[in-house]
Amino acid sequence: MTARLLGLAVCGLLLPLTAGADDTKDRQVLKNIDVKDLKLTQVRAAFTKPIEITSAEELAKAFPDKEVQERLKKEVNFGTHRLLYFAWSGSGQDRLDPAIDGSKPEVLFVFTPGRTRDYRAHFHLFALRKNVPFKLNR
Repeated sequence: MTARLLGLAVCGLLLPLTAGADDTKDRQVLKNIDVKDLKLTQVRAAFTKPIEITSAEELAKAFPDKEVQERLKKEVNFGTHRLLYFAWSGSGQDRLDPAIDGSKPEVLFVFTPGRTRDYRAHFHLFALRKNVPFKLNR
């Protein structure tokens, strides 16, 4: 019950994170990048401390695959945003949801552990505006 309420609260808080459809992508605070079709690598410490990618050079180091690089360059403007890459293995029901504190411009990533015993790799990639700090709540 508590997890469901937290999930509803997170979903309600997520709405102010993104700009409206008529705004440009450079004005968005946070964008969840779909990684389903990308070949990403598992990184041990990328959950407790996500990998921050702030330039095309860092992108090439983090993701050597040229296809991945080209697709991500279309998704993010490194002049205004940085990428946050979270990767871990755990329950198939593990969740990582972004939320924003309405009193200050800060993104909080809320981790909710799953209850199943299946072991799956999880990959999450977010474009976050450079001037917005973030925290991970585990």
